[in-house]
Amino acid sequence: MTTESIRRRLERCRALLKQDKKLLLLLCGAAVLSVLLLLPAGEKHNKAQPEQPLAQTTQTLEAELCDLLGAIEGVGDVRVMLRTASSGETVYAANTDGAAETRDAQTSKKEKNSVVIVKNAQGEGGLVVKTTLPAVTGAAVVCKGGGDPVVRARVTETIRALFGLSTNHISVMPM
Repeated sequence: MTTESIRRRLERCRALLKQDKKLLLLLCGAAVLSVLLLLPAGEKHNKAQPEQPLAQTTQTLEAELCDLLGAIEGVGDVRVMLRTASSGETVYAANTDGAAETRDAQTSKKEKNSVVIVKNAQGEGGLVVKTTLPAVTGAAVVCKGGGDPVVRARVTETIRALFGLSTNHISVMPM
């Protein structure tokens, strides 16, 4: 392929993308997905993450939610309290050594599990495979503008979309 033919193809692509914004979004999404898939699998999980206590994780969620809700039109100062049902979960990679024994047509299995340890900047720790956030079961919001039904609906809808809560588990009050 010559440089000129590549330029012509790029110009055609640019013209198509200018006409169709959905195609542009689709291509951008495909490019991001391609980059994520091309990352070596080991690099994603090489860092052992220190576990955060429930209070710290909840405080982080509350702070992020305050920032988000504060950006909604009509919401002034905002305070948030989240109620959680669990502390979340951290799953570590494990090596499983198993042996099977057969006696008189009965098979018994013996397995030995050991956590995979990795070294990182903080020292050594378990290789984290999956981390889940605490399950949020309720939210209370106090904000300026919370007395306005439109603002209250926007705040409620945002929390409902983020945490999957029903509206009877969300309280929005004026400050």
